[in-house]
Amino acid sequence: MNDPSRRNFIKQSGIVGAGLMLGMTGSTGSRAARQRDDASAHTHKRSVPLKWLDGKPPLLPVSVAWGVPWPRGAMTTRDRVGVVDSQGRGVPAQQWNLGYWPDGSVKWTGMAIAADAHTEGLSIVTEATAEAPSGAPSETAVTVREEAASVTINTGALVAKINRTGRSLIASLAVGGRAVALDGRLIALREDRSQFESRRVLREEEYVGKIKTVTVEQAGPIRAVVKIEGVHATAASVGAEAGDDSGGSSNGNDSGSSSGGNGGNGGGNVANDAREWLPFVVRLYFTTGLNSIRLVHTFIFDGDQAVDFIKGIGLAFTVPFREEIQNRHIRFATDNHNLFSEPVLMAPGYYSRASDGIREYQRAQLDGKRIPNLAGLPERDCANILGTPVWDSFKLNQLNADGWDLVKRTNPKSSWVRVTTGKRARGLAWLGDVSGGLAAGLRRFWQKYPASFEITDAASAAGGFKVWLWSPDAQAMDMRHYDIVRHDQDVIYETAGDIDRADAHGCANTSELTLWATPDTPAPDILDKMADTTGAPPQLVCTPEYYFSTRALGVWSLPHTPVPGISAARIDSAEVQLGRAFDFMNGEIGRRKWYGFWDFGDYRRTFDHIRRAWMYDIGGHAWNATELLPNVWLWLAFLRTGRADIFRAAEDMTRNTLEVDVYHIGRFAGLGSRHNVTHWGCASKEARINSGMLKRYHYYLTTDERLGDLITEPIGKAEASLERKKKPGDGTPRGPSVRIGPEWFSFVSTWLTEWERTGDAKYRDYCLAGMRAIGARPEILTGNENCWLDPDTKALTGAGRPNPANRHFRFVFGGDLVAMELMSLIECPEFEQAWNRFCEQEAENVRQNGYYESRLIAHVAATTGSADLRKRVIEMHAALLTFGGGDYFDAAPLVFDGPSVTQPAVVHPGARRSIASNIHTPEIAQWAINLITIPELLR
Repeated sequence: MNDPSRRNFIKQSGIVGAGLMLGMTGSTGSRAARQRDDASAHTHKRSVPLKWLDGKPPLLPVSVAWGVPWPRGAMTTRDRVGVVDSQGRGVPAQQWNLGYWPDGSVKWTGMAIAADAHTEGLSIVTEATAEAPSGAPSETAVTVREEAASVTINTGALVAKINRTGRSLIASLAVGGRAVALDGRLIALREDRSQFESRRVLREEEYVGKIKTVTVEQAGPIRAVVKIEGVHATAASVGAEAGDDSGGSSNGNDSGSSSGGNGGNGGGNVANDAREWLPFVVRLYFTTGLNSIRLVHTFIFDGDQAVDFIKGIGLAFTVPFREEIQNRHIRFATDNHNLFSEPVLMAPGYYSRASDGIREYQRAQLDGKRIPNLAGLPERDCANILGTPVWDSFKLNQLNADGWDLVKRTNPKSSWVRVTTGKRARGLAWLGDVSGGLAAGLRRFWQKYPASFEITDAASAAGGFKVWLWSPDAQAMDMRHYDIVRHDQDVIYETAGDIDRADAHGCANTSELTLWATPDTPAPDILDKMADTTGAPPQLVCTPEYYFSTRALGVWSLPHTPVPGISAARIDSAEVQLGRAFDFMNGEIGRRKWYGFWDFGDYRRTFDHIRRAWMYDIGGHAWNATELLPNVWLWLAFLRTGRADIFRAAEDMTRNTLEVDVYHIGRFAGLGSRHNVTHWGCASKEARINSGMLKRYHYYLTTDERLGDLITEPIGKAEASLERKKKPGDGTPRGPSVRIGPEWFSFVSTWLTEWERTGDAKYRDYCLAGMRAIGARPEILTGNENCWLDPDTKALTGAGRPNPANRHFRFVFGGDLVAMELMSLIECPEFEQAWNRFCEQEAENVRQNGYYESRLIAHVAATTGSADLRKRVIEMHAALLTFGGGDYFDAAPLVFDGPSVTQPAVVHPGARRSIASNIHTPEIAQWAINLITIPELLR
């Protein structure tokens, strides 16, 4: 594959090496220097054991990608990496470099394989320990053919044609030489309410995806990745391209007209004006030998929240039929392991006068097996079959987290017939005939309600198959803020600011799907495995011990790490309480129903002990977003335990908070919204919400390209979106005003990650410019003034403008974690001295055991060797474990006897010293990070 990041790194490596020689006379006794020396010592080749996240291999053949870290100096850009199974046999694998250490050695390697139920006992090996293949044999490798108008991918089991222009992203999917899906396109509906107040009329406008660019990001040998970018557009905007590029009929059903609107005139009304909006990014992942495609779909809301109401958004395909209607089938995965299975035209085996043959035909149909064509049937059997209804359309709607319904109808002029209902559908549907068809799995189907599957025209030559990420049968998305007036900041903790800053313009949402192009009607057990795979995609990971040994993701400890001065009983208590904290918060998702398209993955911020409910309606206290690093807590908790449930929770939180709470375009691009009732509701737009450290865990562990986009995205944008001032005197513009904690450390985290990913020395230099400025003027840390950030060099200069005296802002948003890593990667003795001195001063002044103080003092104890501070932090560690005479974290659901208008409460909050009567997500996160980092800082 082309690897521009690697080429750029090699080109810049001389500059990097020269830059890192600066200040080599610094204190080699510092903790940062010891970390560098410790990591550099691990330069031997090795075998790295892998494990399946959920403890078992895939149920079906799937594509799996993951990242492997390496200690500093252990892996060069020339080294080969392979995968072997438990017998030492090579598994074809694809590798690429994800990140680099400052010395040019590889820090993270991306890997991809095709795996199945027999893929067990895997290990990563280097060339020195095994001759493992680094890719698939040429005769089985996935191939990519790029042409002017299209890109064709051949996995050996699937041939996909992707258009470069027009509305149809996927022109065709073919298996065994037969196209089973055509015209794969994005669809959206806008609800026009302009006439609702005067005439009670709602109108739906149709939009379809319009391709802008197509980029092949990887081209084999194991997997190919294609990135498609564009916008949703009206038919007038797409123009003549619409309908001419599909390779098949769309059947005119993009409108989702079955929804009809709320009291409106039905669907199908198309706007006459040409409009482009809702930018999208879609990635398609293809793997050698597989008939499946992973699809990652992102759209950005760029409308006016006061008038633009999204009625539906999703994907649509045309499924061509070759079989008669009695051999066409619909499948939906419903609750648990249940499956709805019916043909379009069902043989009437239920009828007492039907022949035995008819009954056998019905049994075969329900199993997805072929029955004879009508011309080949006895006359009576043919008449019996033709006398039954033909079911043309089906819908499965999950409109809330605890309820789905399934309906079907014979034609658009007739009513829908309710089939059945249930609680939580698993998010899989299939349409086709006994000669092939298309299955689609939507991950987090019920968690991110309202979602649905819609099948139309099943009695026609080609059927319509829609996957609705937001079902048009639900109320339209309402992106407006929850109020139109400002509230008292001192009362409800909403940041002061103009109410129009509570703006959704620029927020995004990402969904994950899997498509299977099948050569027949899949058997029930295969569909069941597809549904399970959709819900929990197989993931390979390394062991906690290996992650820890590489020092590749900051400072954290393994469970039960012995620490001199801390008893084993206290260490064990910490582990018990850390586990209890996660179990409680993760359980609150289900108990409190923290689900929904824009909500799932986030936690609520503050518990109201009077109402015995989380403050869902109090500004500043409702959704938590990334406040005080719950993302970091969850990812560190996974790294040290390897628990699958923690990984999934961290993944969901990353997907939500770094898409929904962040502005990707517009006037706040690169910034994010703090905690509020609506995710974008806080008037304070902050860089810290969009810090690189919040994204890199997910990116490196899974190689997720969307997270790679999000890491790069705010660079330059965030600085530009911050408040800008004029130079005194001449009035010329100068850089934005930044605070060290919320802004500068957030920028540094992103620059460090981008330098790590690309090797481009300019990002290292951005960090170094600020480090040198702080080293030259330590009062930047110790004082309360803001700084100017030079837009070009990123150097800091004193602004002389008072910064609110919230010195803890240097730490609570991850500043100390970033600083420790910064000092371990970039030699700048003056910064190291200034930072350590600042921490020493803070340690002298700290008189409480709250957010960050214990790990701050642990850092100072480690860098100074102070026995008194070490003793003090050990005492603080003990205090972290107790609350009111019992365990510090002992929160559990409280069940009430008798009627109650409130939701379940907690026995006692187990938060921290200052909040004895309620519980806060930010405090829990900081408390957990303290317990996870202190043992390593004192080790």
